[in-house]
Amino acid sequence: MAKLEQLLEDVSDAKLRAELEAEVAALKGRTRFGLVYERHLPETVVVGDRDGLKPGDHVRPREEANNGHDFRLVDIDGDQATILSLKDGKERQVPVADLLTVRRFGDPTDVGLTPLGATTRSEERPYHAVIDGENFHVLQLLTFVYQRQVDLIYIDPPYNTGAKDWTYNNRFVDANDAYRHSKWLSMMEKRLKLAKRLLKPDGVLIVTIDEHEVHHLGLLLEELFPDRNRQMVTIVINPKGVTQGGLSRVEEHAIFVYPEGMLFEGRGDDLLTPQKGKAQANGAGKMPRVRWQGLLHSGEGARRQDRPNMFYPVLIDEEKGAVVRAGEPLLPVETNGDKEWPEPDLDAKIDGYTAVWPVRSDGSWGRWYLGHKTLTEYAKKGYVALGGHDPERKTWALSYPYRAILKQVAEGVIEVAGYDEERNVVQMRYVEAPTRRLKTVWHRTRHDAGAYGADLLGDFLGARIFPFPKSLYATRDTLAAVVGDKPDALILDFFAGSGTTLHATLLLNHEDAGRRRCILVTNNEVDPETRAKLKREGHLRGTPEYEARGIFEAVTRPRVEAAITGKRKDGSDAPGAYLDERPYAEGFDENVEFFRLDYLDGEEVELGACFDAVHPLLWLAAGGRGERPEVDGPFLINPDCGYAVLFEEDAFRDFEEALAGQDAVTHVAFVTDSEEAYAEMRERVGAGRETLMLYRDFLRHYRRQVRL
Repeated sequence: MAKLEQLLEDVSDAKLRAELEAEVAALKGRTRFGLVYERHLPETVVVGDRDGLKPGDHVRPREEANNGHDFRLVDIDGDQATILSLKDGKERQVPVADLLTVRRFGDPTDVGLTPLGATTRSEERPYHAVIDGENFHVLQLLTFVYQRQVDLIYIDPPYNTGAKDWTYNNRFVDANDAYRHSKWLSMMEKRLKLAKRLLKPDGVLIVTIDEHEVHHLGLLLEELFPDRNRQMVTIVINPKGVTQGGLSRVEEHAIFVYPEGMLFEGRGDDLLTPQKGKAQANGAGKMPRVRWQGLLHSGEGARRQDRPNMFYPVLIDEEKGAVVRAGEPLLPVETNGDKEWPEPDLDAKIDGYTAVWPVRSDGSWGRWYLGHKTLTEYAKKGYVALGGHDPERKTWALSYPYRAILKQVAEGVIEVAGYDEERNVVQMRYVEAPTRRLKTVWHRTRHDAGAYGADLLGDFLGARIFPFPKSLYATRDTLAAVVGDKPDALILDFFAGSGTTLHATLLLNHEDAGRRRCILVTNNEVDPETRAKLKREGHLRGTPEYEARGIFEAVTRPRVEAAITGKRKDGSDAPGAYLDERPYAEGFDENVEFFRLDYLDGEEVELGACFDAVHPLLWLAAGGRGERPEVDGPFLINPDCGYAVLFEEDAFRDFEEALAGQDAVTHVAFVTDSEEAYAEMRERVGAGRETLMLYRDFLRHYRRQVRL
């Protein structure tokens, strides 16, 4: 473009130059720096069996569910259906029972949740949630429940290595697909746009990735989050290295996307500085020494002339080895407009005490860090230490604690552990490891994805059936970097895989008695080798034998259940122990409920026939607390869960009376078709509460998604 603009300047014909400049400007408007890729690739998902098939629906025969070819339902005659191939335009006859419904992204889609069971070990704690479903549609659902409420989104998306590690339109993408990078970016962009709407203003997004898509992902995140900082952490996950030609790879990356001014700190460990023994293994940072600051100023601005009022004697008692107080500053004297700098006598005593003056290493006059009044206050409290004597410079070494150290003493992070006979502080120590700013390279033994990923997962599942799970402790450290100081944080992972993120959340909660909640989203995809084997055995998608081998049923759910209960799916204790030596078999006093994403008929929703699928959303929105009650009567009020629902307008007065004084109820839903009635009821009982008009707000939410 720059060359074209230079050439345009040489065009002598003014009219021609203007026309050319206009065309170049239009061309520049269509050309931008950054990612250029196909954003309109179609994306579909097979959603399984569905009652109420009707002409016009997109479908696939069950035996062709994974080939990526869609059909349109033309007609149903008894138990036979006529379908039209959208690939070659040919019609064919198939049994209705063999059809699976296909959803195209962008079509109006109403979704809800079907409970699949729960694991409960605490009456006090909220529930985590694990959802089996297409994550794009689950994200649409979650924006209805948790818009701008999520503290941390941590995802480990498919790395697009070319080794069939993910599917697009139900077909595994491999290295032979010329559009695999474009498909991957299109897939990620759709989901990240929805994820952005879930984050709190101070929320953080973390995406892990390897070298195959790291640079593409970086540009995509820059485009989608232009007002946020982005920083990449390199994590050593396989010290032995993986050789695929060229260099031996030992790392993966975690890209942090966060608001301006946010700091990431670890308790006693920056995740890079070498540690020894158990500290290196389990992350228990070694307690550092409490280091005091030398009183003599060094570096720039350290001369007497730079801060004259910081040039004063410090009076010490040599026999007792103690600092007594500070003398008055020896200030310059002005004579006829000139400054004279009186020289102190280094051998003279003041009030019978030895006077220590700030003498620099080159023999010139320096200055102290503290003013004389502050120094005297520190000395009274025993916070000034007398060190060694330097006879050549006729001075003594003096030190004092930083203000930050005294602040930590006041907060109880540091304690005074020893005094001398004069009540001067001679020893301080940390009660707990202090925070340290995390580095951008992490190298810890516990981050090894073999020992603490694959092997650990095998202990909970009884077999190694999931490829490349994350190290539990690498994930724990990543979460702690953001929500370590947020005990009530809400965490979301919509590429949940084996469920490591929820397991790591359990660890964090156990460490500090936190009440963090984790929402996991995964599908029930079956890997290509198992698919082929099942097909040979006659088990197709949708059959119990097929679905039992999917990731949700075979990996995510049993891993989460085993982590909480301490028992494997077969009832045996999970062998092994965490790095703090607590046995896996102890489990955690936590709760989790499992759900399946289901696709609803909008007309049935509007008629109120789908409340069971909407009910879990109200429960989640109110905090996922307590056991959801059964619907019995014209209204439902449950303070333990934190929400209430009015089903019949005629019962509003009774509802209002029953709701009075129930401060624990934070969310109220009204089932009504009347905007006026809703506004009046909301006015009367909605003060300080989140309110919802069912089913208007629910249906409008999904209609708006189509336009996004």
